[in-house]
Amino acid sequence: MKINEARSKIRNSHFGKKSKKLLNEWINHESLGSVGMGLFEVPPVIESAKGSYLYDCEGKEYLDFLSGFSVSALGNNNEEITKIIIEQSQKLTHYFDFPHPERIKLAKKLCEISGIKGKNSVIFGVTGSDAIELAIRVARYFTGKPYILTAHGDYHGVTYGTMGLTTKGGMHPYFHPARPNMDVGYFPFPHPYRKPNDKYPGYDINSLKIFQQTLEGKETVYTDGLNNVNNVAAILVEPFQSSAGYYIPPKEYLQILREIADRHGMLLIVDEIQNGLGRSGKMWAYEHSKIEPDLICTSKAIGGGLPLSAVIGRKNILSKWKPGAYVSTQAGNALACAAGNYLIDKLTSKGFMQQVNRSGKYFFNGLKELQRKHSIIGYVDNCGLYTGVELVRNRKTKEPADIEANYVRDLCVEKGLLFEKGGYYQNRMQLIPPLNVETKTLEKCIEILDRVFEETTKHFN
Repeated sequence: MKINEARSKIRNSHFGKKSKKLLNEWINHESLGSVGMGLFEVPPVIESAKGSYLYDCEGKEYLDFLSGFSVSALGNNNEEITKIIIEQSQKLTHYFDFPHPERIKLAKKLCEISGIKGKNSVIFGVTGSDAIELAIRVARYFTGKPYILTAHGDYHGVTYGTMGLTTKGGMHPYFHPARPNMDVGYFPFPHPYRKPNDKYPGYDINSLKIFQQTLEGKETVYTDGLNNVNNVAAILVEPFQSSAGYYIPPKEYLQILREIADRHGMLLIVDEIQNGLGRSGKMWAYEHSKIEPDLICTSKAIGGGLPLSAVIGRKNILSKWKPGAYVSTQAGNALACAAGNYLIDKLTSKGFMQQVNRSGKYFFNGLKELQRKHSIIGYVDNCGLYTGVELVRNRKTKEPADIEANYVRDLCVEKGLLFEKGGYYQNRMQLIPPLNVETKTLEKCIEILDRVFEETTKHFN
């Protein structure tokens, strides 16, 4: 996008004079390569926030169904988290990548909630990409194997170390001519809505079983199952696919991957960066499949709004490294760790997860009612407060409503509702409210979507 095109979009947007002035300042001084105009036609300039609401620089209110991409799990400017950060800042804000009381406490809590049996350890980082890089580094070091297997549609970061694990072809050219790490293999991600024989197809669980059987032969670079040869360090997956469109696979998905890992001597790493920490109605999304991973990557919500990430896993794996094997200046920041300790206390408090599931069920029922009313809704994914909505032009053919999805997103911004649009066919809504969202806020969201779907149907006849 050229700057004149960006200026034209700002000029023609529904925003007021103050917003347009600030947006022009933004594009004058910041690279257009940032994500703002990639996700929205023109993004609002958010100045303040409280709970489940955002306010732009002109005071307009928005329902926050982005939650900073699952960062603001307990809502924006949570009073308790703010208080804890202020108190911690008066004692210690930063101490390099060294131990301090809040960090030590958080590591212990993460080990306790991991769900991985036996002794666990933690590695701290700053971003989600940090956690992924640390996990694949230790997996390769521990096993002595080069390859990492991941799913088509997975998102695991956009650094040179992680881009090869993120299957977004439109982003890869920005790394040319020096390619990201590509010792990576890909397998199908199954989803119940689209079938391989549909006009607009998708993978099903049998697609994954075919891949599983392929590994039993000798014609892949990953394994020679006939002679028990394995060249793969780990399988790395999102239990639910988030950036791709908030897709929830069948429960057998992770079970089959665990079987593959055990059969061939691979590690299983789950990327819980966006779908973990209560988002699915359980602490970790992998728990819905009743399997046990070897390593867990977490970030986003864990810092209570501040940058923090961690890898949690089996002590025998994470202790393979010697002191000094990894370092990051801001890893385990004192303020973020203090906020993280409060977050985990809240998530594990009596009744919290039950409330997440109640809210999720209420929201799902409201969306299903909209589906009965509006034929544009083809499918609704929901687990806890992890919700994706697929828009189609025709329910029988499942033709993706990609242009309509853009219209829905932009009209929702005008009406005061923010969410992310995604999908393999660019036709899905990713609805991510705070975990402590109020019922009245969910009702407002349903009301806005009802009006928007009605207007969208009329607009596209």
